[in-house]
Amino acid sequence: MAAEGSIPLHARVFDDPAAEVSQIVGAMKDLRTMAGPCDFLMVADSNLVSYANVTALLAAGVQFVAPAPAAQVRGEVYAALDLEQASTVDWVPDRDADKPAEQRESYRVLEYTHTLRGPRKSDPVLTVRRILVHSTANAAGQQAARDKRLAKATEELNKLAGSAGGRHYKSAEKIIARVGVITSKRRVTSCLRYHVTEDDSGVPALE
Repeated sequence: MAAEGSIPLHARVFDDPAAEVSQIVGAMKDLRTMAGPCDFLMVADSNLVSYANVTALLAAGVQFVAPAPAAQVRGEVYAALDLEQASTVDWVPDRDADKPAEQRESYRVLEYTHTLRGPRKSDPVLTVRRILVHSTANAAGQQAARDKRLAKATEELNKLAGSAGGRHYKSAEKIIARVGVITSKRRVTSCLRYHVTEDDSGVPALE
């Protein structure tokens, strides 16, 4: 793809079933041939980040930049990072240019590593640089969405707690099953802790 007014230097037509992730190496070889003795930086989307693609790029000595697929970066990675160790970026989005400094979105970056394992146990583990970016606006938006999901889940769980031992939830097993449905539906499984107990008569209670 090229920005408006730019001149595309390379194009190739693929059959409809062709997976985008499998096109990276071919494009890299074509561009490397065009670049000749010059070095070039390959910029692509997350489809670049596969074991086969990164192996080929590293072997060819080609530098590249691409966003890591979200599925490859677990939430625990972000949770374990120390934001105070990140460097503040001296950049202001256009949408914030006319705002006072205290109202502008800010960004921090932290250099980390990203590892890729091959399909076979004998494949060497690849380690590449990874830059994690923290956006105050993005963080605030995610927190607001998380708080909203937690509030809805809490409301449903409180209702379930009030129904514990009743006609529909006479056993601890049924309560636990319903808790699983609620937390999964609201995507808050990792945010909540609960306890289901039974009294001497076997009547369950949810806390």
